[in-house]
Amino acid sequence: MEDFEYSGTCLLAADEPVSVDEALEQVCWKDAMQAELQAIKENNTWSLTELPKGARAIGLKWVFKVKRDAAGKIVKHKARLVAKGYAQKQGVDYDEVFAPVARIETIRIMLETT
Repeated sequence: MEDFEYSGTCLLAADEPVSVDEALEQVCWKDAMQAELQAIKENNTWSLTELPKGARAIGLKWVFKVKRDAAGKIVKHKARLVAKGYAQKQGVDYDEVFAPVARIETIRIMLETT
């Protein structure tokens, strides 16, 4: 068994805000949020549309993460705007589910036939 030495260092997510209000108090997080919104716009990720009658809009949530290098120095402040898909109910908000990945069996069959 290996013998590990305790360094006394513990890298926690204490640098990451727990709310949007907390994030908006710091320039680094404001910049990260602005970069995320700019990327969404540039990639045409979404467009504003009318909500169909009887449908509910999906909520959004900001997720904040500090990226560090191997030495523990902060490299980047990352902000992601994500949809709260977990709040949806099958049969109410959607009827079908699609996985955007192929099963390994399908890939093997495709490789064997080519």
